This record gives sequence, structure tokens and C-alpha cells, in this order.
Amino acid sequence: VWAVRYLTPNGRRRIIGSFSHGSMANALPQAIGAQFTDRGRQVVTLSGDGGFSMLMGDFLTLVQYELPLKIVLFNNSSLGMVELEMLVAGLPSYGTAHKNPDFAAVARAAGAYGVRVEKPKHLAGALKDAFKHKGPALVDVVTDPNALSIPPKISAEMVTGFALSASKIVLDGGVGRMLQMARSNLRNVPRP
Repeated sequence: VWAVRYLTPNGRRRIIGSFSHGSMANALPQAIGAQFTDRGRQVVTLSGDGGFSMLMGDFLTLVQYELPLKIVLFNNSSLGMVELEMLVAGLPSYGTAHKNPDFAAVARAAGAYGVRVEKPKHLAGALKDAFKHKGPALVDVVTDPNALSIPPKISAEMVTGFALSASKIVLDGGVGRMLQMARSNLRNVPRP
């Protein structure tokens, strides 16, 4: 979702993905396949922490074959898309938060380059260092768990479902959580 919103194809860059509703854990295996077809071309995967966690064994394949793939891991310690789907369906999220390891430390333990980014001001330098590395590299980017991937077009049905789930969360004592979510997402609301 974030790639589609912020990356602009330029005729030399290709974007592949499942682009199917509810799919998870496809970024890393697709990127490995793309990198195997041309080791000289830079392949980058933008992976969520939930999907990456499901297929961490594939990361060992990447290291085993010394593929120069770069992984940018969005680490919000939640199944963010699943949570959003629940919220727009009028349901308070349940079972979507999880505790992650330090994925950069896991990458280093597996024999790859790994760096963890917890502050936005460190992101550019971390990415430059990862892309300079000749082999596989993982950039573990800790993101705001309240930042929702808001679609470019919002339907009345989505607004109604979200309002219903927000009301349920507030009535269950989650006023602070809804205020934090509002603060985190005002900057992401699409402007006409």
C-alpha cells in the first residue's frame, strides 16, 4: 500500500506484488525469485513485519545463496492490514498486536547485514549503508503502530464501519487509543 502511494515507476523500475485482498508473506519470496533471475540488478522488497515473520526461513535462503537483495521491513508490531479490515468492518481489533524480535539482530545472526531504525532522522543513512553492502541486507524500520494505510478513496461504508468500531473501542475504555490513532493519521488523510 505504501509503495503504491509513494513510489513512481520511471520506465526502468518494476513493481511486483500480489495486490490481492488479504494476501500476506509474498514480498520476500517474490523478491528472491526476481533476484535469482538477475543477480546484477538491484531488487528491493518492502515487507511488513507480519508477513516477514511468517516466512523468516526464506531469509536463510537469501543468505545461503548470497543474493544481494535488500529488505526494507516496516515494523509496526501488528498485523496492520488485518486490523484496518476489522476496523472498517465495525469490529474492534483483536489479536493483531504482536511482540517482534529485533529483526536487524536476527539478520546479523544469520550472516547478513542488519540495521534497526527507530528514529526517522536515521532512515536515510541506514538505507544508504544497506545499499552499499554487497550481500543481503535488512533495514528494520520501527514504524508508528497507529498509522493506518488509508486507501486513496474512502467509501461511506468504510467510514460507517470505522465509526462503529471506534465507538466500541471508546465505550470499552479506549479513548486514549482512539485519540492517538487520530493524531497518527491526520497527516495521512488523502487531500483532493
